[in-house]
Amino acid sequence: MKFWHRIDRLIGFSSDNHVADAFSRQRLQAVRSGIHLYYLIILVPYIGYAWFNSDQAVTLAAGAIFLGAIALRFRHWSLPQDPAMTEDVNAVAARMTGLMVVILSTVQAVFYVMIAIAAARASPDTMAWAPVLAVGILAALIQSAILTGIVFASRVIFFVQVLPQVLAVVWFFSSSNIPVTLAIVILSGISFFLSEASHKVQLRLFEAQMNADAALRRMEKTNVELGEARREAQTQAETDRLTGVLSRYAFIQQVHARMQMGQAGMLAIIDLSRFKPINDLYGHSAGDVVLRHVSRRLERALPSGSIVGRLGGDEFGIFVNGSGPAEKLGDLVATCDAALRKVRQPMRLSSALISIGSSAGARLLGLDITDVGRAMLDADAALFAAKRDGLEATVLFDETIREEKDWLKTLEMELLKAKTIDQMTLVYQPIFNLRTGELASLEALARWDHPEFGEISPAIFIPAAERLGRIGDITLALLNKALDFAAEWNPPVRLSFNLSAAHICCENAGREIVDLFADRNFPLDRLQFEITETAMLVNFDMARSNIESLRRAGCRIALDDFGAGFASLVYLREINFDKVKIDGSLIRNAREPQGRQMLSGVIRMFEAMELECVAEYIEHRGDFETALNLGVEFGQGFELGMPLRQSEVSKLLERYRPPSSSNIHSLVGWVSGDDAAEPQSDDGPYSLPGFRKR
Repeated sequence: MKFWHRIDRLIGFSSDNHVADAFSRQRLQAVRSGIHLYYLIILVPYIGYAWFNSDQAVTLAAGAIFLGAIALRFRHWSLPQDPAMTEDVNAVAARMTGLMVVILSTVQAVFYVMIAIAAARASPDTMAWAPVLAVGILAALIQSAILTGIVFASRVIFFVQVLPQVLAVVWFFSSSNIPVTLAIVILSGISFFLSEASHKVQLRLFEAQMNADAALRRMEKTNVELGEARREAQTQAETDRLTGVLSRYAFIQQVHARMQMGQAGMLAIIDLSRFKPINDLYGHSAGDVVLRHVSRRLERALPSGSIVGRLGGDEFGIFVNGSGPAEKLGDLVATCDAALRKVRQPMRLSSALISIGSSAGARLLGLDITDVGRAMLDADAALFAAKRDGLEATVLFDETIREEKDWLKTLEMELLKAKTIDQMTLVYQPIFNLRTGELASLEALARWDHPEFGEISPAIFIPAAERLGRIGDITLALLNKALDFAAEWNPPVRLSFNLSAAHICCENAGREIVDLFADRNFPLDRLQFEITETAMLVNFDMARSNIESLRRAGCRIALDDFGAGFASLVYLREINFDKVKIDGSLIRNAREPQGRQMLSGVIRMFEAMELECVAEYIEHRGDFETALNLGVEFGQGFELGMPLRQSEVSKLLERYRPPSSSNIHSLVGWVSGDDAAEPQSDDGPYSLPGFRKR
């Protein structure tokens, strides 16, 4: 094996230098294209001299070898050959080529030297030998030129074919013409040097070409990779990876393109409700499955040519083509409503069957407005109106919503003013023990009496303050006022205070509230904070951390609006609440037998968990009797007492006498009206008409 490996390296088939190896293989491959010329140069001068020297044995022997070589190599240069058998890839073929060059060069050298010697003997006084050797050397140089680049072939031809003939010339000239002899030796040396130098130059050029080709391939590969990266980046930018629909950017771009084409239609923003509880109950992977279901349902429910995109979180955008009279535009709203109904259909999630809510705000795009960005803002305003009113339907942006939107902007500007907090006050709605008639606590409710706009509902200014980041300052300022006022209550009654969802989820909310207690001696067991389920939906971990801070300080915690969502049970399990306030929807539904049974089950659950419960929105005597008979301990609502201003609370506490159980029904015996400032019976708790609880 070592012998053949050395042979392969000698003929250039194998080399430690990958460049030299590649160059040799390329030159070996080039032999096929020039091999017929190589044999032609061998035969033409041979035939010329053989014609006149046919009687010599060397002529016959050389001719036989030449004919045999031609026959052996006929397939190599005249017939198609298997690519796997060519010299550049097949060691045997490469060795055969090298062997043929050695044999043919040796035969030619012997032939021309022998013919030259025969000519010199036949005419010793002439230079008859000179043309023979000149032709032999010329043929050898031409053959070397044909096989140029194959260093093995060049060296073989020089040492085996050229050098013997040159030595013969030197021998013939050595006695008569020494300068010519020296010239021949020098020229032969230069010829060999040029051959070697030519090979090195060609090798360097080949290496440079290889490097250039490699650089070109790398550049092409880089260009391909860059192209693929750009396409991938564009795909990622245009496609929401979770749901497969368009991303927010691509959705806006496609709607804009439709506007540029002169198309009209309706752009709607769809928001899912009751979605975060799915993440809390089943995990985020379950929420991802729901989002994928929603995207597929929207695509299937909308007509062909509609655009669907995910704008972020649980918010989707759709665009439906259409234009024409008002009734046709109404069809677009109906189409969106149908898609919302499709989204709200129950979907199976593992072993559970769940459903979500959906609302939409829409804006018509056409001749009057083609600005997609403005349309998105208008659709978002319409969505806000839909969610504010609790509508699971499509609300179309109109002038009324535009006025509300403009007014809301003005309101937000007012909220940013420092003096705004001074304009806010508190009213207090009493909470009674339904069994004893005892006044249990007073819930502080925020009010904003603006000098220009009048009374502004908390349902409007509190969400606005949350959006602007002002809710923390407002909460602390109002809590400060409530603590100052509640410290004067006699007899002592518990103060119940609502915490905003946005504020309780702030990182330092618990510490800020606890710091308010440091400079006052308010008994914290008389302070109760009410927290809605929405607070946990925003940031459960942060809300729980702040709640624990308040509990450690000694405050009581109540879960407000239980039953408004369906994740409340999760939060009852995760957080130690002292009290639960039953949402008014359960109280209203209890007016029917089925709802009564549901409320009864909820109350039994609270009893088993040893939790106090408060029935909210007791609006008439029937609600009161239902709550009392089902075992609710505390109640709150218009039937029991309206929210009171500070002066009215003071009067209530002055007149307050804990009633006996025999006159508990006096709680619902107050006259409703502006003149009803006094109770009908001295034995009942004081209650005045006023502002509704928000």
